[in-house]
Amino acid sequence: MRVRTLIRYLPALAVGLLLAQLSLILLSYAANYMLRYLISAVDLNANSIQYLWLILHDVSLLFILSAIVYFSYRKFLSILPDDLFSAILMQLPITYISLYLLRPSFDLSSLASSASTISSVTASISVLLVYGLSRKAKNN
Repeated sequence: MRVRTLIRYLPALAVGLLLAQLSLILLSYAANYMLRYLISAVDLNANSIQYLWLILHDVSLLFILSAIVYFSYRKFLSILPDDLFSAILMQLPITYISLYLLRPSFDLSSLASSASTISSVTASISVLLVYGLSRKAKNN
């Protein structure tokens, strides 16, 4: 690739850094009320149904945030490339944070330990899922 072509993809990486920061901020705010919800649960154990709600909550927040950021990129930066490479560049920062820095346990023996693993894996593929769904919807 030529240098000019690579420079056209730099905003996608910057949007990915913004997405990573926004997801950390959003999940830190959400952690307050989810922790209060889990503390208030009666008979909470490692396989309680409340952990399913936690998984659903985190996955939906990450997916919705990724969709908002991706479609904002497409809308406001429409002159820039919108292809698989730009989606991968948007995905890289949040993948690095969720899989390398946070290091999920990948222990799926209980719902409590599965919550962080499923959230991290979802975060690491969320932009690519949104990209794939938007391409599929565009082709149909």
